[in-house]
Amino acid sequence: MNSARVGVFPLALAAVTSWAASGRAWAQTAPNPAVPSPATTSAAEGGSTAIAAVLVVLGLVVVIGLVVKLFDLKRKRESEGVQLQAQVSDALLREPSLAGLPLTPTAHVPIWTGTPATIEVTGQVPTPELKEIALRLVRDEAARIRSDVQIEDHLSVVPTARAA
Repeated sequence: MNSARVGVFPLALAAVTSWAASGRAWAQTAPNPAVPSPATTSAAEGGSTAIAAVLVVLGLVVVIGLVVKLFDLKRKRESEGVQLQAQVSDALLREPSLAGLPLTPTAHVPIWTGTPATIEVTGQVPTPELKEIALRLVRDEAARIRSDVQIEDHLSVVPTARAA
């Protein structure tokens, strides 16, 4: 009886294998849905996608160009401000009556043209006459470099400023 079972098993296995190989196997999963072929998509969809991609790339190029232009303009204006500040500072240092006084000019040049530059003068002077000399010197030197300069006076008169 044991030998009969051993002989039947290989026969059953061979039958099932031949039946599966002939394409009559039982389905274990649901069949795949029909996949549409690429030829069924319209040519207009592919063209509009390409146009949209080109427009996006052109838009990015324009935006990058504008950002680069603004950074260049900002750098140029900062350079003008540094030059203006250096010229005014040198003029204050050349004046013998103001030698040794803590005077600091700070220039601000806006990015947009047509807006005046601003020079803020801070420090301490011992007399009102020296304050007027310093402001006149800053005004004259700034006008020599730029015509549209505003002077902000933050100078204070402190009689002990000369001793410091």
